[in-house]
Parts: sequence; structure tokens; C-alpha cells
Amino acid sequence: YTLIDILPVQRINYIILSEKMSVTLHTSLGNIKIEVFCDTAPRTAFNFLALCASGYYDGTTFHRNMKGFMIQGGDPTGTGKGGESIWGGAFEDEFHPDNTHDKRGQVSMANTGSNSNKSQFFITYERQPHLNNVYTVLGKVLDGWDVLDQMERLPVEGDSAKTLTKKKNKHRPLNPPVIKGVTIHANPLADENIIYPTKDGPPQKG
Repeated sequence: YTLIDILPVQRINYIILSEKMSVTLHTSLGNIKIEVFCDTAPRTAFNFLALCASGYYDGTTFHRNMKGFMIQGGDPTGTGKGGESIWGGAFEDEFHPDNTHDKRGQVSMANTGSNSNKSQFFITYERQPHLNNVYTVLGKVLDGWDVLDQMERLPVEGDSAKTLTKKKNKHRPLNPPVIKGVTIHANPLADENIIYPTKDGPPQKG
């Protein structure tokens, strides 16, 4: 079974794709509130919100931290190689001209190439225009900038001379921040409940 098969219908219906949906990531360093772009990246937003609602991200860490670039999380294995979408497997990129890596705090899906989105995501520390139309932007930070500042300052394994030979782990925080839980803030004014029952099929009314 995939998560979309076992997620209760009432929880799916709760994940309404309104224009101003937001979530709060409750991390071990504090809270980060994120607006989710349900209007311009609806399938990606649905996947992210469904994973949040199912508790998929609870207990996961931010396993990759690059000062001046981004911090990455969303992998239950904590290795950077794991994670699944709500449907199981990967789903396609979803680019929009309004969604760009133009400032600090943009939230995007991590991938291993075109159309390989699953559960991992990252938050930018600075504008990264070279990532446009390569990684799907799904939201932006609204609040919790002090927490993002703390994350950027976290020491990583590559800072220590003893770990310089472990190239694959050089960006791993010595004490990775943990997502303790996620709160979904629904828009009470949303008129329609929309779900994506498959990773590549059309949306349906809930």
C-alpha cells in the first residue's frame, strides 16, 4: 500500500488546495511557518501536505546543511537517499513562472534529476536563480526566520579536520535539527476540496 491508500478520507479532504495554505514545521530549534503554493504547484503541494498530515515527516532530520545555499530534509532514513511520495515512487516536476528561487526562504522539492520528486525538500538561504526550472518551488517561509538563521549557523561534519575524508557526509550537521511535528493551517474560506488520487492523473473533487 502507498500512503494515499491508507490515509483516511477525512484527512485527505482536510488537505484542501486553497491559495493561501500554510504549515508550521515544529523543529528542535523552533518553529518555521511556510506558505504552500497550492495555486501554482497544486500536485506538489498536495503531496507535501498529505505527507505532513500522515505524520511522514515527524521525527525526520535536516540531513544536509550548506551555508549560503540551503538546508535539506524530508528523508525518513536521514541519509539523503530515502523517501517516497504520497503515491509511492516519484512524480513529475511542476514549474511555474511565479515560483522562483529569488530570495532567502524559498521551499523546493529536492530531486535526483528531472521528474524524480518524492518527499525530500530544501529551504534556500539565499537567492539561487540557477535552480529555477530544475527544482520545483512549493512554498516560502513566512515566519521563523530566527530558526532559519540558527540552522544556517549549525556546524557540519566537514568543519572538522577529522571528517574531511568523508566527502559524502561533509554537509551533515553535527547535531541535525529534527522535525518534531507539523501543523497544517487550513483556509476556512476555501470553497473546493481537491485531491490528486494518482501521481499523474487529473485532480478530483473530494
